Amino acid sequence: MKKTFSVKIAGPAGYGIMGAGRILGEAFSSLGFFSLVYPEYPSQIRGGDNVSLVTFSQDNILVPTEDIDILIALSLESLALHSNEVGEGGYLFTDKEIRIGEISEIGKMKGKKVIEVPLTKIAQEVVGNPLARNTIALGLIFGILELPIGALEKQIRKAFERKGKKVVSGNLQAVKKGFELADELKLKDKFKLELSKQKAKYNLLSGNDAIAQGIIDAQCGYAAIYPMTPINSILTTLAGEQKETGMIILRPEDEIAGINSAVGASFAGKRAMVATSGGGFCLMAEGFGMAGATETPLVIIEGMRAGPSSGMATWTSQEDLLFLVNISNGEFPRIVLAPGDPEEAYRLTFKAFNLADIYQLPVIVLTDKYLSESAFSGEELRNKGDMGDRDDREEEKKDWQNYRRYEDTSSGISPRALPGQTVFLTNSYVHDERGFSIDDGKTRIKMKRKLFRKLENFKESGTKLYGSSKANITFVSFGSTKQAVLAAIKNLSQSGLEVNFLHFFRPWPFPQEAKEVLRRAEKIVDVENNSTGQLAKLIRMETGITVDQKILKDDGRPFFSNEIIDQLTG
Repeated sequence: MKKTFSVKIAGPAGYGIMGAGRILGEAFSSLGFFSLVYPEYPSQIRGGDNVSLVTFSQDNILVPTEDIDILIALSLESLALHSNEVGEGGYLFTDKEIRIGEISEIGKMKGKKVIEVPLTKIAQEVVGNPLARNTIALGLIFGILELPIGALEKQIRKAFERKGKKVVSGNLQAVKKGFELADELKLKDKFKLELSKQKAKYNLLSGNDAIAQGIIDAQCGYAAIYPMTPINSILTTLAGEQKETGMIILRPEDEIAGINSAVGASFAGKRAMVATSGGGFCLMAEGFGMAGATETPLVIIEGMRAGPSSGMATWTSQEDLLFLVNISNGEFPRIVLAPGDPEEAYRLTFKAFNLADIYQLPVIVLTDKYLSESAFSGEELRNKGDMGDRDDREEEKKDWQNYRRYEDTSSGISPRALPGQTVFLTNSYVHDERGFSIDDGKTRIKMKRKLFRKLENFKESGTKLYGSSKANITFVSFGSTKQAVLAAIKNLSQSGLEVNFLHFFRPWPFPQEAKEVLRRAEKIVDVENNSTGQLAKLIRMETGITVDQKILKDDGRPFFSNEIIDQLTG
């Protein structure tokens, strides 16, 4: 019996494609399925091909698939682009308003049978608004799958409640009409879905949802965010919670002002952060270096997208790892965290603020467009008591007269006073223990050693090993490729092959425990969304070990189902 199903809704921007996908994913999750909602869209306000790909299963490891069971194409362009993705036995729908004869004449349909449904006409008749066509499509999908319509209706109410009772009522009628269409078109009895016996209910969270919650729960006091794909929803979420959290939120004129203001807020005693993409972080390089030189705690959320420069603004990549390990002039310690799913995104974002406070340095949380904007089923995110509390900063110091902001301690971490507690000097130039600028080499060496001593004894694990301890193949990757690699090793293990996976959730400082795993590995296979294998380069640089095979993808899309196995065995 088929266990995993995929539904794709595609159409122009302005047709509510993304909202429809999220509603569908929420409804599947509420029925006990694990769901993945993966969005694709061009960088334009209207038109184009916008996609919500919803994959759902009772298997908790999900990756996007191009083998679609149900496709709803709401434009001629979307029909042409995606018709060949419908798998054997799948359904291909379009609105009767679309003149599909035009596309058939240019030979792009490849013999696919299209079921035309009067979505726009029904939307006008039932709701009085053509935008309700996507709500009718959701009802049709639930009708074909023979799932309880109540779960979908609940999500409709939740999605439209702020728009008033009339809008909610109209969309509920539209869903019901779409559900009935499955009977009228005699499209039932094809897919047999077994609901979860445990009736478990999961939340649907994007990586950005999880990051924003981690920021809030870590009691961040200041956020400076200049909008840039893919981190925009972090800004909107934090702004929406501002009254409850009391967080100061700045939408600066540019990224330079953003990071400089955040360094200032942190200096004054607020937990502070910025969020940006790779292009924006280029502008922040000088401010990042100032945080490192002044030993000021700071958290940076960096959402990777396809580069270089403006690149492909709305598509994913993992091209910034080595950039972040080395960003800014000079040498100074920093920590780079790379979550692979929303749970890790929440936990590592929360942890980033603790690490920044404890070690008095900048900490980067590295995400990407795929993780940031896709939504995944999971349990409720919360601090379960094993993530640590915020650093209890020393509020009083007895001997203020002899206070040295950059005191050369055995740990390299100096006592940190805040403005108003005593008089002290903070300096972005090379300085002595009291903060005064210096030019002599002896003091330079002393203070440089103090700076790097902070992380000399940083022994926390930065990797997690999945699969067999004795493996023929060891996969390595960082960040959002995690789920795709887990799916691959699960399939390979079921075929009798001994495989495992070393997931780097903190690629820098390089995890020391990874060295022993890599030395024991018979064959190392690197999986990354870039063209050069940046993690593989980092492994070679830190261990001297060369990976045996690189599986790389750099077309702006994440790894889809079976792509890793195909490249491994191809």
